[in-house]
Order: sequence, then structure tokens, then C-alpha cells
Amino acid sequence: MTGDNVKSAARVLDLLEMLAAFSRPIGVSEAARRLAAPKSSTQALLGTLLARGYVERVGAEYVLAPALRGRGWAGGPFGELRRIARPVMETIVARTGESSFLVVATADWQVQYVDKVPSPNPVRYDADIESARPAHATSAGLIILACKDDGERERFLATAPLAPLTPQTIVDRDALRAVLDAARRDGHAEVVDGHVPGASGVSAPIFDSTARVIAAINLGAPTHRYLAARTAMREQVVWAAAEITRMLRATAPEPPRAASP
Repeated sequence: MTGDNVKSAARVLDLLEMLAAFSRPIGVSEAARRLAAPKSSTQALLGTLLARGYVERVGAEYVLAPALRGRGWAGGPFGELRRIARPVMETIVARTGESSFLVVATADWQVQYVDKVPSPNPVRYDADIESARPAHATSAGLIILACKDDGERERFLATAPLAPLTPQTIVDRDALRAVLDAARRDGHAEVVDGHVPGASGVSAPIFDSTARVIAAINLGAPTHRYLAARTAMREQVVWAAAEITRMLRATAPEPPRAASP
């Protein structure tokens, strides 16, 4: 595949991921502006997607086809998040030499890794992204829970099973509430040997354009290296989360305009 073909394929995916973030139709001019692409090529791409059934036309505007609006599409609700977060993750891995993970919450009080950039170090923390993990045992889960509204946090504390995965896993509900309060106040959470013995990490929250927490960015490392570099790692994840949040808000769909009276 030539460079031009690769670029065209990436542009198609960017367009689909952008449409997936919109609940309303979008016109060619707005799509071109958001993609920083020529209007003529954006119109051609939309025409191709329309002909292949990936988008539908609503007047002069376009919307993602209904079959692609659910969780079944690979781009899904996290496609744009991964695209924006990836270069930021690569940056903090280069700065720290440790592994970075992009993490989202599931509906059953667990967290799921949706992307990762492993450390180049031969001795490193790494993990698969297929398995879900209990939220209370991970720094990403703790910071996401900490930033949820009070009602959702209390439902978690009242009903979620708190299995002791290691001797360091917090399973006392009052102690966990105090940890969540501190994480919300500080803007980050850490776990030392709480999920896997010998592995530790720190996470910070990512917010969407409505200030709702949607994910966390994590740095993980062997515990001895984490304890030696925890301040620098904390600073890097806090910076990374703020940067991803800023970029997500910059690309967020504009609210629909009120109809003229």
C-alpha cells in the first residue's frame, strides 16, 4: 500500500470516528474544518461512505448509519479517544521509560484497558488489554470512581464486591471511601502492589466536553522503580490527562443552534 493510500485510509477512519461522536447530522463544511481537510476531498469521502452504506444523508448533512452507532463498531465510542490519546501516551512513555495504559470503566464496576504503549525496558510492567480488572484494585479504577458523581460512588461502595487480590488491596469500604475522597481532591490515584504483587502505578482522569469522566491515563512500573520515580510519574500522568481532555474538548461537537423564533 502506498503512502497516499495509507493517508486516505486514515482520513476515512478519522471521518468515521468523528461522525461517531456526533448525535446530530454534520455538514461537509464543518466536517472538513474539523478534519483540517479540503472540502472537496471531504465531500468525496462522504459520498463514498454514503454509497457503501456507512453514512446516511439528512438533507444536505450526513450522519453515521444506525448499524454503526452502537458498541459493535470497532471505532465505537472510544475510537477518537484512542486516536487522540496515543501520541500523548507515547510522549509520557518516552519521558519516563515506563508503560502507559488508556483505561475506561465497564458497567459492572470493572475497568478495561483500551490501548497501551509498553515500556521499552526489558524489565517492565505489561498487561493484556482483553481482560477486565476490578476497579477498586487499580489506580485507574480508583480515579474514575473518585470523579463519578456522589450517587454513583456510593452505589459502588454499597454494592461492589471488593475482592482482596493481594495483601495490599483495599477491601474495607470506609478506607476505600477515604482513598476516593483523596483521589478526587488530588486529581490522581496510585496503587502500590494492590493488583499485582511487584507492580505499581498512578492514574489521572480524562474528561469529555461536559466535564464527565470518561477514562483514565495510567503509568505502571515494577514497584521498586515506581517508588523511586513516583513524583515524576505522577506529574506526567496529570499532564497527559489534562492534555487529552483539552484535545477532546477542542474536537467536541458543537451544541445544536436554537431555532430562530
